[in-house]
Amino acid sequence: MKNSPPNILLVILDSVRAKNCSTHGHDNETTPFLSRFVRRATKFHQTRSPSIHSVSSHASLFSGYHVEEHGVTEHTARLKPSANLWHELGHEYDYETGIFTPNAVITQASNLGDVFDHYVGPKRKTTPRLYEDAFSPADIEGSVSAPQYLRELLKQDQRLYALLNGLYYKFSSPSGAYDPKRESADVYLDEFHSWLRNRTGPWAACLNLMDAHYPYVPEPEYDQWGGDALAELRERIPDGPMSKTFLEGQPWGQLRALEPLYDGCIRQLDAALETLVSRLKQLGEYENTLLVVTSDHGEGFGERSSLTPDVRLVDHSWGIDEVLTHVPLLVKEPHQSSGRTIDEVATLTNFPNAVRGAIAGEDVADAFVPDDEPVISSTYRIVPPGDELPLDESEREPYFGPWRAVYREEDDHVTKYASRGDDEATFHVRDAQTTYVVEDGGRDVVEPIFEKLTDAGVRVDADSDDVSDDVETRLEDLGYLR
Repeated sequence: MKNSPPNILLVILDSVRAKNCSTHGHDNETTPFLSRFVRRATKFHQTRSPSIHSVSSHASLFSGYHVEEHGVTEHTARLKPSANLWHELGHEYDYETGIFTPNAVITQASNLGDVFDHYVGPKRKTTPRLYEDAFSPADIEGSVSAPQYLRELLKQDQRLYALLNGLYYKFSSPSGAYDPKRESADVYLDEFHSWLRNRTGPWAACLNLMDAHYPYVPEPEYDQWGGDALAELRERIPDGPMSKTFLEGQPWGQLRALEPLYDGCIRQLDAALETLVSRLKQLGEYENTLLVVTSDHGEGFGERSSLTPDVRLVDHSWGIDEVLTHVPLLVKEPHQSSGRTIDEVATLTNFPNAVRGAIAGEDVADAFVPDDEPVISSTYRIVPPGDELPLDESEREPYFGPWRAVYREEDDHVTKYASRGDDEATFHVRDAQTTYVVEDGGRDVVEPIFEKLTDAGVRVDADSDDVSDDVETRLEDLGYLR
């Protein structure tokens, strides 16, 4: 019935930037389903993520606070449950809530996933072994060669089990702890579908899908622009955080060459979304659901920062460039039957307001466009002294945050003002494909706006900043600087 409370479904396509979506003008047809989907939904052309890191962006998405207000900037940071929208939906609106994601930042390192009634997190142990009590390559610090492991194996009592552990470690995953195939969108869609079939009242769920996240491993049927040669190149790039790998001297052209594989991963996510929508319709859940499809941040493939040209952008480790902050946003409101486009600059920080509007029976899409304040994005990483960077101390400063940007809508474009350290610039952003510098200044706009932001008191200090060895390994395998 149209008057029943709407269901809420937030789908976060982790690491997908608008620039590489065909819905936003990319040459490769990476999102054919979404192009059909928006015929009866709302497409936003100019949406910005609150930050360029999962933990900060999700904290803003879940709380409605800017990064400077909530202060959740490290993987182990904690947000007050009462400030989390999903806690509000469960306790004040009687929604059953669930989160489904392989993202260890959200569900294991931080507490952002703790408020959900139902949780499905990373599928694999991050020290893969068949026999828990037997020796494994995971027991050797650093990278492991086959001869080195065999020498250590011969010292063990359970040599056969240790040998099997070694083979399992070697061949079970292309990137060690994180296995893109076992953690694919299809796996979590199946979990969500099983959960959904048992719901009897209004439900609210978050799907964070990481198919497009590093290490960029699309299934063959979606690998339409990469191919075997690029897959082999990716395999030759050393495991671990790409930021360190390329700062240590790996050729930058190899990073740029991975972008076609990334496109294949986005195409794979698009197919998963088609499956998701089909299942919602089969269960009779689609019409009365607010479905929001977006991303928490984009990716860098070696582009020079347009704000700090000495710095190249690697995955989402630093920067405030458009490839990192300009994200897709497509919204299907409950019972929406016609398509709509919105050109005004929008922010994901307003997601809680959109959800509350949907529950109140109001129009939702306009809630993403602030009325009286500019759209902003920011990140504090890297924080001095920057010991995680494989650089001499004298070379680290250009990477230090905070990186900040303010966006304002103009006649036929968005004007972006950005600053970092001594660097400042003003840009015109025509669309997800076209951005150019128009002035050197920008700080005079950025600083007054950010100076008005105050601590909202919603961050909770953790008892410890440590995470388990398993989670550390998983984060490193996903490319995060530690």
